[in-house]
Amino acid sequence: MFRALIPAISNVAGLARNQVKINTLNVLARNFSQFSIKPVNIQFPALNTACNTQILAQKSLIQPCQSTIVRNLTKFSLRKAKRKSVKAVIKRFLRLDWGIWIRTRAGRNKRIWRKSPAQKYRARQHVFCNATQSHMLDKMAGEYYKKPKYFVDDLYRPYHSRESYSKTARKPRDWDL
Repeated sequence: MFRALIPAISNVAGLARNQVKINTLNVLARNFSQFSIKPVNIQFPALNTACNTQILAQKSLIQPCQSTIVRNLTKFSLRKAKRKSVKAVIKRFLRLDWGIWIRTRAGRNKRIWRKSPAQKYRARQHVFCNATQSHMLDKMAGEYYKKPKYFVDDLYRPYHSRESYSKTARKPRDWDL
């Protein structure tokens, strides 16, 4: 049985070699992280038996994934033609009163059992977004979320003011020190 398959397989391999372009393989190999393996039907006209075509027709070829980054920003709503906030930004980030955005660390709740105490401590911390990210998040959030909010027992109250920097300081400096 296997001896009957060997000529068919070599014939299929010759056909496949002729059909695949070397340039496309080089492009696929260069940027392999954007690709996934998906089953694809391949037609082999040189095979005569139906059994061999069923066995050899299912091959896995590398195809590019169709994934793009989407930021669902509505610039003009249908009813009032107003800009809308992106709800994912509101859920994941917090804007401090002096304009910077903070977020929690990625993967902070994953595999806690194997993290060291120092890693667990760092995972509980919040981090600042940089200026470019803050500018983008400002555009994705509405005016309501940019205004200062005054909550009772706000955990972030000490961080809403930035007294160490003269541009954002609200209290006058005490020069008598």
